[in-house]
Amino acid sequence: TFYDAEGGPSDARSATYLLYDMREEEIETARFAMGFTTGIIVVLLGFALIFSTDAEAMSNQLVAPIGQLMENMAYTSKLRLEMVQKEADFFRTNVYEVQKLQDAFLNLHGAVGSFIKFMPLEVVRHFLDLGEEASLGVSQRSVSIFFSDVVGFAQICEDSSPPEVLALLSEYFEAMVSIIAEEEGTMLEFIGDAILAIWNAPNLVSDHASRAMTAALRQNAALVDLRAKWQQEGKPDIRIRVGIHSADVFVGNLGSKMRMKYGVLGDGVNLASRLEELNKRYITDILISEDVLQQADVKEGFTLRPLDRVVVKGRARPTPIYEVLAHRPATSRIASIAEHSTQAMEAYLARDFASALSYLDKVRKLKDGADPAGDVLARRCRTFLEKPPPTNWDGSEVLKAK
Repeated sequence: TFYDAEGGPSDARSATYLLYDMREEEIETARFAMGFTTGIIVVLLGFALIFSTDAEAMSNQLVAPIGQLMENMAYTSKLRLEMVQKEADFFRTNVYEVQKLQDAFLNLHGAVGSFIKFMPLEVVRHFLDLGEEASLGVSQRSVSIFFSDVVGFAQICEDSSPPEVLALLSEYFEAMVSIIAEEEGTMLEFIGDAILAIWNAPNLVSDHASRAMTAALRQNAALVDLRAKWQQEGKPDIRIRVGIHSADVFVGNLGSKMRMKYGVLGDGVNLASRLEELNKRYITDILISEDVLQQADVKEGFTLRPLDRVVVKGRARPTPIYEVLAHRPATSRIASIAEHSTQAMEAYLARDFASALSYLDKVRKLKDGADPAGDVLARRCRTFLEKPPPTNWDGSEVLKAK
């Protein structure tokens, strides 16, 4: 019975109500949803596992080899060939296209490796860094020029077969060029048995004269060991003469548009060559010009012996020349040879020829009685003692031959 607000009956109807418990149904639905979700997750994990296995296989066959090729190509493009991985270290792949890419790269790498053996590596890297195609043209640059030659090479060729000469020269060149490269020089040319190299072009080398002189001293030291080895093998000795001159010259690409080379032009190149040849006259190993002496660190870093003032063929002005004896500090004997030679040259230029001869005699005694280089100046001093030079004499000798 329903009642109104005042408590009286408002409706005589009656009703029956049924209460239904839904919890079991909701629990069942939740269980079903959880089971379904779990099933989906398991299926997805299965697919992920399968895909990850395939992805790893794809990485091994495709992604990793291509990534390795990209890295090696980057090194090759900068001519850092020593950084390129060897063929045995390449990732193996069954993908035909990747195999062909690897083969093509190996062919390219071999071609580039062969190509740079015919050109100065520093020059090629220089143009790569510029990002420009090589073109004809030169620019002026202060450089140190290095010429070396093998003593008695013609006789070596006569006494040896061509294969023997080739093997000997190859070993010699390998040692000499390695030293030039280690001292930051640019190897320009092999001229028969001769070597032409420069410092401070194309790459800047602030101590270029000192580096060139160090290279010459190191080469002579290396040849001492090589000669001992060659003697045991029954091979001929190799001794070298070196001439070094510092000058402003033109450096750059010479030749034609079809074929060019990186080289040097100028009177300074000729003088470096003349200095190398003058070693024959003085029986010396390394001669430098006064222009080299004026370069950074030379006076402080080397023990030098003044030898002469000469006007070489093709030049009008005299060139003071010096023999390179050793790095500083030198032994007391070598230091004394340099000191007495300097005193002899000062006396000679002051026209005090008797004193010059006295100092030269001291040098000869320090050299066990044999001093061919000093004998050249001593003979001139004796001549001038009998017949003094003219008043306008500047101490130089004009050379008629190279």
